[in-house]
Amino acid sequence: MPPFLCSHSYEMEVQPEAVRDWSDLPLDVLALVFAKLGAVDILMGAGLVCHSWLEAAKVPSLWRYVDMEHHDVLRGKKKKSRDVLCAMAKAAVDRSNGQLEVFAGSEFVTDQLLKYIAERSPSLKSLSLDYCNVTNEAFTELIIKLPLLEELLISLCPFVDGDAYEVTSRACAQLKRLMLRQGSYGGIRDGALGIEMMHELRYLTLVNSNITTEELVAIIDGCPHMERLCVRNCCNIVVDGTLRAKCSRIKTLILPPLQHMQNVRSRYIFHPDDSLFTDKFDDWRSS
Repeated sequence: MPPFLCSHSYEMEVQPEAVRDWSDLPLDVLALVFAKLGAVDILMGAGLVCHSWLEAAKVPSLWRYVDMEHHDVLRGKKKKSRDVLCAMAKAAVDRSNGQLEVFAGSEFVTDQLLKYIAERSPSLKSLSLDYCNVTNEAFTELIIKLPLLEELLISLCPFVDGDAYEVTSRACAQLKRLMLRQGSYGGIRDGALGIEMMHELRYLTLVNSNITTEELVAIIDGCPHMERLCVRNCCNIVVDGTLRAKCSRIKTLILPPLQHMQNVRSRYIFHPDDSLFTDKFDDWRSS
């Protein structure tokens, strides 16, 4: 008679399920898992679990992309101090071992941090600075050490102006994407000068710039490979048929309405329906 039909009770011995030791995962497997996390999460959590995870968190390829612009620790109740954020950014730069290709930072960024990046990141291809009160001198000292730079985003950095973009045009011959957004301070007119010498430029966005129509025309003439041009809230530009004809070869063109803009001041510091400044790098790479 089969055992399960016997009248007497039948006890089954249950083997306890083996507990997996996650610290024993191979280094390359852990690195693949960590690649799904951002730099901040690795520095604040995953890399602190145990020794093997810490070793995996130091793999230089994990630190090619460092986004410290959009994490919760930059705002609200979870916001960390400037000193802590700068220390985290320096740790990320160190772990990249010279392989850092993308860096995005916000208001915590200091002149000292820019200098630190400049001295250790010769492979940087993409740089985003948002709401940063860094000096023009510190910015230009960084730029001249980034010959491979292809993308540059400067948003609401009031002291980055003057000759900064002329220096950029000379130092970064491979620059293809440039986005400049001034604040309510309007910016210095010279802030757009030098862009006409960025001859490899493909994508250009200017918001709240004081450039004139003549300066914009010089940019268009000097950048023969331009594919996308977005100009918003630039009140010294006269948009007419002549300017639009000059832009006819550009595939994607975003200009103010056909009108004389010189005496028309926008009610908005930024375009009220402008999604351009969200997920900035994703927007640029998908265009």
